[in-house]
Amino acid sequence: MKALFKANIYHKRLLPKINEFSYSGYYIKFSLNEINELKSAIFGVNKFNLFSFYEKDHGDRDGSSLYKWAQRILERSGVQNFKGEILLQTFPRVLGYVFNPVSFWYCYEEGKLLAVICEVNNTFGESHNYVILQNPTEEINLLNKHFHVSPFYPIKGGYSFDFRKTNKVKIDYHFEDHLQLMTSIAGVEIDFTDKNLLKLFFKYPFYTLFIVVLIHYQALKLFIKKIKFYSKPEKEKNEVTYE
Repeated sequence: MKALFKANIYHKRLLPKINEFSYSGYYIKFSLNEINELKSAIFGVNKFNLFSFYEKDHGDRDGSSLYKWAQRILERSGVQNFKGEILLQTFPRVLGYVFNPVSFWYCYEEGKLLAVICEVNNTFGESHNYVILQNPTEEINLLNKHFHVSPFYPIKGGYSFDFRKTNKVKIDYHFEDHLQLMTSIAGVEIDFTDKNLLKLFFKYPFYTLFIVVLIHYQALKLFIKKIKFYSKPEKEKNEVTYE
């Protein structure tokens, strides 16, 4: 299974001052058991191309089995002996470069979504995994925050994860009894063809680089607005947060 999606990414910071933006883009979603199905004349797997996917960009970051990594993360979250299908939703490399603020690992067992691993990365090269276990497609799940992402938020409060709508993920951030941040990524599936990939490339020629530029641009706006700045703390040793 492989799928290509046009996407809309939305952020709205509510307190102490509003900062809102949205932008369009795209992402891929595919079965870990069928990674090689991504290969084409312009899409490489573990090899440079116009578009590419490298296993070393995820999991243990060493090119080792992503499926075994996901099994280990699930086991640490209380899911034993997982042997189902895993679909990974992520940004591909474009001209050899990628930064994924968050990738979603949808873990199915006997056709039912059992869990979602939210693999979160920051611009300091660190990562953390939030694992959603309780009926992901039926209810909102709440998890405490344990990872530094933005220097304009402390490691306090928690996230609400909402996977109830097909091809849309909402993650809201709360602390001090207030909704602080609303985010979402919504996708519309299109055919995974070289023709569509080329259309996306010419529309967003440096898409993955643009993501990093946008992160720093929004940070500059918050700095100008004199939003409180929090220095990066030492990363927690635990790599998994779950219910």
